[in-house]
Amino acid sequence: MTEPNPNVHGLVLAGGSGMRFWPLSREMSPKQLLTIFGSESLIRQAIARLEVRVPPSGIHLVSNERLAEELRNHLLGSEKEYGEIRYVVEPVGRNTLPAIALAAALIARDDPEAVVVVLPSDHVVEQDGRWEETLDAAIDLAADGFLVTIGLKPTRPETGFGYIEAGEAVEGKGERARHIARFVEKPDLARATEFCESGKYLWNSGMFAFRADVILAEVEKHTPEIAAVVNELAAMPMAEWLTEREMKRFGALEALSIDVGVMEKSDKGAVVCAELDWHDVGSLTALAELGVPDCDGNVTRGNTVTVDSHNSIVWGDRRVVAALGMEGTVIIDTHDATLVCPKDRCQDVRKVVEVLKERGSEEAITHRTMRRPWGSWTVIEEGQGFKIKMIEVKQGARLSSQEHQHRSEHWVILSGTARIERGDEEITLHPGESTYIPASTVHRLENTGKIPLRLIEVQNGEYLEEDDIIRLADEYEREKKPWA
Repeated sequence: MTEPNPNVHGLVLAGGSGMRFWPLSREMSPKQLLTIFGSESLIRQAIARLEVRVPPSGIHLVSNERLAEELRNHLLGSEKEYGEIRYVVEPVGRNTLPAIALAAALIARDDPEAVVVVLPSDHVVEQDGRWEETLDAAIDLAADGFLVTIGLKPTRPETGFGYIEAGEAVEGKGERARHIARFVEKPDLARATEFCESGKYLWNSGMFAFRADVILAEVEKHTPEIAAVVNELAAMPMAEWLTEREMKRFGALEALSIDVGVMEKSDKGAVVCAELDWHDVGSLTALAELGVPDCDGNVTRGNTVTVDSHNSIVWGDRRVVAALGMEGTVIIDTHDATLVCPKDRCQDVRKVVEVLKERGSEEAITHRTMRRPWGSWTVIEEGQGFKIKMIEVKQGARLSSQEHQHRSEHWVILSGTARIERGDEEITLHPGESTYIPASTVHRLENTGKIPLRLIEVQNGEYLEEDDIIRLADEYEREKKPWA
C-alpha cells in the first residue's frame, strides 16, 4: 500500500448546515456529524478517504467558526486521535470557490506546488482499491498542472447532478484521464437519459485535485477580486480573519462555486473517469438509496410500524411511529421534531427550516442531545429562568474546570461515581446524592467509576446559553482555539 505523501494536502469542505436533512440534521449538528450511513460519521468517513494518501497534519477542515467548534468536539470524542488535523475558518460562507482558494493560499505559503485534494463532507464512498486507484490518478494529473475533477460513470438517468462531457484522453495518462470537453448543468430526464446512453458523460462528483499554485493562478485569472482578498488573508493570523473588517470584505465577495468560477472557464481541466460505489447524501431520499427496503419498498429505522404503506421512509427514535396507507412518503420523528412530506419534496425541506428560523425556533439550530468529547447532555425541560439536563459522562472522562457568570447548577447523581471539585472543596457523590454549584464558582466534574456517570443538572439564572462557560483548564484544550 502506498504511504501518505507529505506533499499532498486534503481539504474537507464541512461548512454546510444540512438544512435538507432536517430534522435529523440541525445547524449546529449538521449531517456531516451524523452516524447513520455506516459505523462512522460522514466527516470521519471523509477524513478516512484522505488518510490513505494524506498525512494527518496535511488534512484541513474548512468551516465557519461556530461549526468548527462542533467539528472539533465531535472528533475529540472519538477513540481515534485527530489532534493533528488543521482547521480553516471562513470569515463568512461564500460558497466553495472562496473557501477553497483561501485554504489553497494558506497551503501555498509553505509549499506552492503541493497537491490539494478537495472532498465534500457529505458523500458515502466505498473505500476499496477502486477509490485508491482513482485518488492516485487524480493526484498524478494534478501534479502535472491540471485542474482535476473526479467524474463518475452514471448508473441511472439522474436529474439532480451536474454532468461532465469527457473529451480526448490526456496523453500518457491512460484511458481514464480525459480532457474536459464541457460541464453541463442538471439536465431534465430526457437529456439525462441521453447522456447515460451516450457513454460520453459522467456525473460531476464535486471532488477535485490541483496544485496550490495552479488553482491560485486560475482564481487570479478568472476571479481576481477573490484572489486579492484570500491572498491578503492568508498572510494574516487566522484570528484576524474574524474581525468585523475582514468579515465584511470576505462577505462582499461573490458567492461562487468552484465549478462556475474556475473549472468551467479554465483550459487546464481534466477528469478522472471512475466507477465507484458513491452516494451524494444531499437530501433525506439518501436514507432510501442507502437503506435496505422491505417487501413493500419501505425503508424503516427505529420503533416503527408500517401497514398498507409502500415506497416510504419511516424513521423513528424512541416513540412508536406508525405509517398507515402511506405511499411515497417520508416520516422522520426525532425527540423534539417530526417531519412528514412526499418523497419528491425532500429537496424543499430547507423551506421548513427557513420558517423555523424566522420564528426563532431552537429546533432549527440544535438537537436536545449534544455530543461532547467527554460524553453528552440532553435538555429535558426548560422555561423562564431554568433548564433541566440529563448529563452522561464516559468512564474515566472529566469536564473542563469552568465557571458560569449567570447561572447556578444543582446536580443529582443517578448512576455511577462522581468526583467533584467545587471551589476549594473536593467531594465524591454516589447515586441519590446531590450538590449545589453557585454562580461564579469554579467547578469540575469527573467520572471515577467503572460505568457511565449519569446525573440530572438543574440550571437557574437569567441567561442559560452554552456560551456562558469560562474554561480554566481542559483535558481537550478546547479553551485553545487551533485557528486563533
